[in-house]
Amino acid sequence: VFDVDERIIVSPVAGIFAAIDALPSTVTAGTHIGFVRAGNDHVPVVSPFDGELVDVVAVDGERLEPYQRVAWLRAA
Repeated sequence: VFDVDERIIVSPVAGIFAAIDALPSTVTAGTHIGFVRAGNDHVPVVSPFDGELVDVVAVDGERLEPYQRVAWLRAA
């Protein structure tokens, strides 16, 4: 059995990433960690998992593709 404790949070759409100002160290499913500006829309980037936020790998102003990794966390 293969058990992985790490999870990734991905961009829901293509666009320009902006992180929220105060990122929590622990997230629950549904926690917003940023937004992707796609045209006139600001699409939230949310964690689908509970866990400890280890790192946000996307930087403010970075152009992201759909499903590109934004952050990773350790599952709770």
